[in-house]
Amino acid sequence: MIEHRKRIALFVGQADESYQSRFISGFLKEAFSQGYDVCIFSMYRKYQDTQEREQGEANIFSLMNPEKFDGAVILKDSIQTENAADNLELYLKDFFDNRIVVIEKESDLFPSICTDCYSAVFDLVTHLIEVHGCKDIAYLSGKKWHKHSKERLQAYRDAMAKAGLEVPESRIIYGDFWYQSGEICAEELLADGKKLPDAVACANDQMAIGLCKAFAERGIRVPEDIAVIGYDSTFEGQTSPKPITSALIPAEEFGEYAFHFLMDWIKGKIPDSFKLRSKMLLGESCGCNCESMPHYQIKRDDWGTDISEERYHSVFNTMDENLIMQSSVQEYLSTVYSYVYQIHDAKEFHLCISSEWKSASQGIHHKNNGYPKRMIHAIRYCSNRKNNIAGLDESFETAEMLPDLDEERGYPTAYFFTPVFYESECFGYAVLSYGDKLRSYDETYRLWISSVCRGFEILRRNLMLKNMQEQLERLHSSKFAVTSHAYESLDTNEKAQYQLVTRILDENLLDYYFQPIVSAVDGSVYAFEALMRARTESKVSPLSILKYAAMQERLPDVERATFMNVLSLIDKKAKELGDKKVFINSIPGVSVGEEATSELDKSLAAHAGKVVVELTEEAELKDSDLEILKANFEKMHINIAVDDYGTGYSNVSNLLRYMPDFVKIDRSLLSDIHEYPQKQHFVREIIDFCHDNGIKALAEGVETAKELQTVIHLGADLIQGFYTARPSADIISQIDEKCRSEIKQYHQEHIDGNVKHIYTAGKTNRVSLAKLAKDGCTDIVIGHDEMVYKDISIIGTPQMKTNIHMRIEPDYRGRITLEDVYFANVKNRPCIELGENSNVTLVLVGTNTLFESGIQVPESSKLIIEGDGALNIDLNAAESYGIGNDHASRHGELIFEQDGPINISCRGKDGICIGSGYGGNIHINRGEYNLNVNTETEVGIGAIKGEVNIVISTCHIETDFSASIGTFIGSLENSADITIIKSAINFYAHGKCLTVFGTLNGDKASIKTEQVSLVLNTMADNSTCFGALYKSSDISLRDCHLHIEIIGQEALAFGGYSEDTHIMLSDSDTKVDVRSALGKETFATDENIIIKNSRHRVIVNGSEIKRAVTIDYT
Repeated sequence: MIEHRKRIALFVGQADESYQSRFISGFLKEAFSQGYDVCIFSMYRKYQDTQEREQGEANIFSLMNPEKFDGAVILKDSIQTENAADNLELYLKDFFDNRIVVIEKESDLFPSICTDCYSAVFDLVTHLIEVHGCKDIAYLSGKKWHKHSKERLQAYRDAMAKAGLEVPESRIIYGDFWYQSGEICAEELLADGKKLPDAVACANDQMAIGLCKAFAERGIRVPEDIAVIGYDSTFEGQTSPKPITSALIPAEEFGEYAFHFLMDWIKGKIPDSFKLRSKMLLGESCGCNCESMPHYQIKRDDWGTDISEERYHSVFNTMDENLIMQSSVQEYLSTVYSYVYQIHDAKEFHLCISSEWKSASQGIHHKNNGYPKRMIHAIRYCSNRKNNIAGLDESFETAEMLPDLDEERGYPTAYFFTPVFYESECFGYAVLSYGDKLRSYDETYRLWISSVCRGFEILRRNLMLKNMQEQLERLHSSKFAVTSHAYESLDTNEKAQYQLVTRILDENLLDYYFQPIVSAVDGSVYAFEALMRARTESKVSPLSILKYAAMQERLPDVERATFMNVLSLIDKKAKELGDKKVFINSIPGVSVGEEATSELDKSLAAHAGKVVVELTEEAELKDSDLEILKANFEKMHINIAVDDYGTGYSNVSNLLRYMPDFVKIDRSLLSDIHEYPQKQHFVREIIDFCHDNGIKALAEGVETAKELQTVIHLGADLIQGFYTARPSADIISQIDEKCRSEIKQYHQEHIDGNVKHIYTAGKTNRVSLAKLAKDGCTDIVIGHDEMVYKDISIIGTPQMKTNIHMRIEPDYRGRITLEDVYFANVKNRPCIELGENSNVTLVLVGTNTLFESGIQVPESSKLIIEGDGALNIDLNAAESYGIGNDHASRHGELIFEQDGPINISCRGKDGICIGSGYGGNIHINRGEYNLNVNTETEVGIGAIKGEVNIVISTCHIETDFSASIGTFIGSLENSADITIIKSAINFYAHGKCLTVFGTLNGDKASIKTEQVSLVLNTMADNSTCFGALYKSSDISLRDCHLHIEIIGQEALAFGGYSEDTHIMLSDSDTKVDVRSALGKETFATDENIIIKNSRHRVIVNGSEIKRAVTIDYT
């Protein structure tokens, strides 16, 4: 052993990704040449999609022991997990005294170095200009705030300026370095029929690939129709259908430079700057012919195959199956060891696990918050097969990180430290070494170690299930468990406590704190438990008082003092207590004597209805004694509670003996209950039994929000614990408002029959609905402040149904793609709920369904719908709306720009397909709409009570409308302004009182159409096709094909029952057939009817009515 090798720490995310892998190779090359070992602490991914996984991966950084390193390097741009890099920097600042260098991202604490993006981007843009003659070049940038984005954008501007070319701001589009930004860029470039630029320069290859894909889907050829270039050339870009012209970041050379920069920094020298420029790789996407693009061969390096060598990717690899079937830790470790050979080129592999695994039968729980002080060296695998181990016998201090680090070697080496965890559970970490090879680990290792992590979790769960069963069978603990050790066996401190308890009992120095017991419905205070405390300077716990009182045979003194003192406090605090009950603990089997019993009974009787006496059923009193006790309390009208249920002699038959008013479920059953289905099952059975027998179930010892949520979902009536309120000498009138709100929320979830499980989107740009549904997710939240990706795609599966909602946070601005999504309403909540002041674009792909509720858009927000997919909304409620807002509100701006169909089926009492109670702006600019209505009162598109301004253009609408009272397009109760252009509408309706276009009871309707085809077939006693049924109508139909068939007692085609009706028909072909007792198609006077350059035929009750038609084409 040597005392300390020269060693550098390197922190990285996703070490197997191209840039990081090449950087590490270069860094190792120079470090090894100088005799330095390198320890690489790596997350598996640059970022994760859940907080638990983020914490699990970043936890590996906490392992680094600063005392063992001479310097450190942070590849900060690869560590994209929220706050992970910043927290790491702060930790190193406080605890690491040696030099630190940050790579590819700026730091406020340490010097940082970055590759030169500028030169390569400048050269690439210049190549487009000079070689391919491009003049109009757009630029797809990365995140606006990112250092590399700024530098690359400036290079583009400068190259264009040098060539004398202008750069309109509209030609600069900001993305987020990910593929989907290319899709967004394509949409921007093609919007409103814009002319395509000659080329698009992209800030990285991923966005370039996304852009080329978007162009290909739209029939635009690269490079024939438009040239595309990227940057930071990747394997994906190089092997694309048209290899992406790009520049290869010299990551390996930069790794070499980073090591020398650090060495100069350590030695106090001023480091030289990095001068190597990125190498331009000419592919085909710009119009070149792959002159400098790497060529890849498919030949293997050796004769062995995945199948012949039984490697990880062999179809016959059964590693996962064999890991899952293990039932003990030793068997599991042996199985893992048997598969280490699948890690190609590994010289060493070590698995270090938490020391808790030695006693796995007692339960394993270690969260991803650092590592325990000692670790078990569970597996040591060396390719030379020397000193290999697989077991639980060897352990070491975690500060060592790995015992083998300081072993003497004839060559420097690198060790890769990676976390071993599953979700929130930390199992330990793995260490991999390739000896002196200049390489990082690869994808195969990442997949392999993931299998190990999953296997550990399955083993942990199986062991915990077994342990849980054993625990539930032998729980005998109680807060009243006392011992009777002889005084002589006590040590000095214990004797002092013994004597202090003697004084407490002699001088009645017992005091009592009051802990609230609250309602599981609304969090209001229902009662208090009086908890014993000692009025002495030296602290002594209640259990110690009971212990030493029992040794002195003075438990009756404690019993008597407890009751008398608490009853006295009840009198003193009567005003503060009000009508709240007070729970008092009684020591089981303790008699206070005949005289004291009589005194206590009198005092208790005076507080009938106020006091609840807690009995511990563990004592298992004789039936005769229990009956006497119960009869005595019943005579005094004193309620009783069984305490600590779930310990001792807990069983249903014993509970039947007591038949208490309250059952207090013990903390041992409630601790982390949200993580254990067995506990939940047991507690649910207790609660159900209580409710079946008129007993209130009280969950005692609730200490976390998750425990609170779970016990309320299970049906508990009352809650007590540190989470809701701690014991206090003062009587509090209510608990914390936040906690009360949580209780109300959890109770509502219990009533709804649905446990709320929220997924916060934004850590990835694609969200799998199938995975969320499997995980029990109920809500997707989009727009959280810390989201990495603001534009999200939610991907479902055809025919897959979920009960998930989507909630969009206030002030969110972005695009959300829905692909084969199925959301469903739970208890009258909208399937999609926009927050205030949001601006949301929904892009429809595939077939999307919103079941039993729709999309809520508050007045301050804006919704745009795009895409070529379908949206089906199925409504069935007393009061419903499809897209808009509820019947008591206005909706925000609704803009429809989609090409696919929107199908809304509305059943129930009162409904709105598109719109709200009090209206708002609606712009239907394109698309197909199918509205199927069967309600009492209905608005197809518009408002019930508010004024509306509706513009419909370039769309097709099919409607089957059955409603007693309704308006198809317009407002029921207020004025309507409607414009319809270049559209086709087929309307079939049946009801009692209907307007097709206009208003039923409003003062005025203004309807304008141009280049439309309208087929209206209506049967309703009081009805009109155009206008206000009872007031003023202004109707202008231009270039219109109109066919009306309307039947009703008082049915009209144009306007309402008022002569204040103005009709203008021009360049139209109209056929009107009215069957009505009114004997006319309109109340408009002849002078208010203008028909010009039209073919106009009106039949009323079988007779044709002639109207004057003016022909004038001058």
